[in-house]
Amino acid sequence: MDRREKGKTITIKINGKNHTFLETARKENERLKMEDKSERLIEETIQNNKYDYSSAIEAAASKEAADEENFDWILPDESSDVDMDVQEYKIAKQPKKQNQKGIGAISKNFKKNNRNGLLSSVFLTVFFAILLGTSFGLLLLKLVITENEIPVDQPVIAEPTPEKTEDTSARETGSIALDPLSTFIVQGGVFSNKEAADQMKEGAIQLGAPAQVVEMNGQAILYVSAADSIEHAKEIGAQLKTKGIEVFAKPITLEGKTIKDLQKEEKKVMEAAGVIYQSLAAGASEAAVSQTISASTIEDIEKQGSILKDITEDKLKHEGVIAIKAELDQAIEQLSAYKQKPEPSIQTKLQQHLLGFLAVYQSL
Repeated sequence: MDRREKGKTITIKINGKNHTFLETARKENERLKMEDKSERLIEETIQNNKYDYSSAIEAAASKEAADEENFDWILPDESSDVDMDVQEYKIAKQPKKQNQKGIGAISKNFKKNNRNGLLSSVFLTVFFAILLGTSFGLLLLKLVITENEIPVDQPVIAEPTPEKTEDTSARETGSIALDPLSTFIVQGGVFSNKEAADQMKEGAIQLGAPAQVVEMNGQAILYVSAADSIEHAKEIGAQLKTKGIEVFAKPITLEGKTIKDLQKEEKKVMEAAGVIYQSLAAGASEAAVSQTISASTIEDIEKQGSILKDITEDKLKHEGVIAIKAELDQAIEQLSAYKQKPEPSIQTKLQQHLLGFLAVYQSL
């Protein structure tokens, strides 16, 4: 075995072949370069998707195994007394890569992200479907309600505007305050219940006397005649006693009251009702006492009655006002009839309508 000085080439003879140290180092450097080149080739292959990743790894491993087989060991000369400084070359190990690049990593990340994205997409789809469905439902419901309220083919007819001022004013309503009404009556009795008073009423009518039950202050009072003064009331009462009816004369006052929601014509009736009654009571008293009616009384009654003639019943709506007008009209008619033919039966009918007026007036 040959030995050379430090810094020169050392030749080792193995199996009859000479190998120098420098040549071995050169081969080692070439092998390292080949490994670096193989690594770069593998990375480029994975990034460009041109070659299969596993094939590149197998090629690099085959290359490394072949280089190791060609490696020649340099053994030092144990018999040499001179220590030789041999430089040591270490093979750099390939560091493990933490981040795996390539199609596999991309596919794995895509699947993970796609799973979360799929859930979000399904949730958004369901949410918007419910929102749109609800909106369309409300819109259709509104259209159906609108169609039911105003049909398309049914024209809207506007109410005609009244042209006459008189008709408009006639429909205007208001209230009227009635003053207390004072008069004189011939009373047949006071009863605690209306049934007992009605029985006495029927008895008086059978005896040929007028009779009317008026409810006042929780009592039922039987009236058998009306008069314009207390003297005339007493004279009429004396005539009724001859028929077997127990009576007595007295003045009464019907309370004043306010009637609401009256039309124009109804107010006219109630404003004239009290005055017309007083005139009719005077005529009935004359007819009962003297069996005649003076011309002045007839003239006054006809003048007051003309107010009622101009008011037809179709213009009246209030039931109490209608009843008041009916009793006064009938009383005027009977008084005119008595003037033509003074009979006791006509006088009785006249008194009956005056008592009916008092009963209705009290009930308003």
